[in-house]
Amino acid sequence: MKQKILDAGLAVLLVGAVISMFVMANAVKEVHAENEKLQKENNELLMDKINLEIDLENITDAYWQLNNRLERMEGEGE
Repeated sequence: MKQKILDAGLAVLLVGAVISMFVMANAVKEVHAENEKLQKENNELLMDKINLEIDLENITDAYWQLNNRLERMEGEGE
């Protein structure tokens, strides 16, 4: 009788372990999918950052060109 109770307890533990294994495998799969999504989003944000840095350089260059042209025009007017 004692052995049957121990065997039943072991069977319950094994079933619980198998169920836990499947639950954890599913959780790992979801984490991997979320990680891939975040990596893609990160790459897109990095591209946006690079494009904004290029835009900033272009705007800065245009500002200095206009500023220099204005100084030349003011110098010619005097």
